Amino acid sequence: MHGGADELKWLFLGTFIATLLGSILAMTLSGAIRRKFYTDFIFIFFGLNLLGFYAAMSVLPAQSKGFLILARTFYIWVSVFNLFIISSAWSLLSDVFSTDQSKRMFGVISAGASVGGILGAGLVSFLKGIETQNFIFVSLILLFIALAIKNLIVSESLNLLSDADEKRKFKARFNEPIGSKNPFVGFELIVKSKFLTAFVGFILLLTSVSTFLYMEQARVVSELFPTRQARAAAFANIDLIVQTSSFIIQIFLTSKIAQILGVKWLLSLLGFVICAGFVALSFTHPAFLPLVVVMSLRRIGEYALVKPAREMLFVPLDHESKYKVKNFLDTVVYRGGDALSAQVEAALAKAGIGVVLLGGAIISFAWGMLGAYLGKEYDRQKSIK
Repeated sequence: MHGGADELKWLFLGTFIATLLGSILAMTLSGAIRRKFYTDFIFIFFGLNLLGFYAAMSVLPAQSKGFLILARTFYIWVSVFNLFIISSAWSLLSDVFSTDQSKRMFGVISAGASVGGILGAGLVSFLKGIETQNFIFVSLILLFIALAIKNLIVSESLNLLSDADEKRKFKARFNEPIGSKNPFVGFELIVKSKFLTAFVGFILLLTSVSTFLYMEQARVVSELFPTRQARAAAFANIDLIVQTSSFIIQIFLTSKIAQILGVKWLLSLLGFVICAGFVALSFTHPAFLPLVVVMSLRRIGEYALVKPAREMLFVPLDHESKYKVKNFLDTVVYRGGDALSAQVEAALAKAGIGVVLLGGAIISFAWGMLGAYLGKEYDRQKSIK
């Protein structure tokens, strides 16, 4: 993008509006079609979008005004695409896996997502000589492979059921729409449920912690690494450590922690650790190494602990919560949290960096406490089920 921070501000606003509209459309769709086709519709819709972008980029001259408008549109679309594709996939997984299966498998599935991110970046680097629009075509192929795997998961989940009555219920469930045709029922469910309201708060605090640390990183990096090349070199190895550590924990430890200590610890531990990290940063700013440690712990903890646990929370819930509420939380609340926390951080920064870091510590502690509450409520709802 060539318009600088002012253009990015409008692109962020456009992304939030597109996400809000997309969430309402997805909730409408979920009440109008059979459940077994919901994820297919989402994937096929975005696949057709990819095909349209591929065709347009192949025709428009790279320096034309039309191509610039297309690039801005694509920037917003990619953000919306990432949120909805991942959210709908996890909605399906929370629907076909039991609570015990989710504790065993969601860490490994998250590891698959980490590997996909690493391989995707590696593929782009390996194929850097091809035209940009060809990457879109490759993405289209991968998306439809994922769709085929989705249908295989549903089929195998049915085959694993040994009881004939359970199989009949499974088929009946996936041949019905996901609850009410009212697209706003997700909002009503959140307002009426303390658990879901707390879930909203949990995501808002999560995004706030991420934003506060990102802003601190921006300040420190701008002081210590004046050139883009220096910044890229400084963070390349850090990214490798984060991705590798996350993968190892997801494969070997996430399920063990969930089964032995419970989901509560997956959700709460990181908040308390990062709270201590913010306190440490308040004494060491603008030192680079402490920031690297805290940022790395936050990213590793979110990928390996918090993300799988967040998905486990939906397994005992009703089907409208798994699809409609989850969709709203993963898209609108997440993007809204980014925008809101950026404004709060900017306001605190006027009083000084120490105030920002203290605020980050308070938010992190509240995040950890809310995670502990959600974990306890999860155990209670699971026992009811």
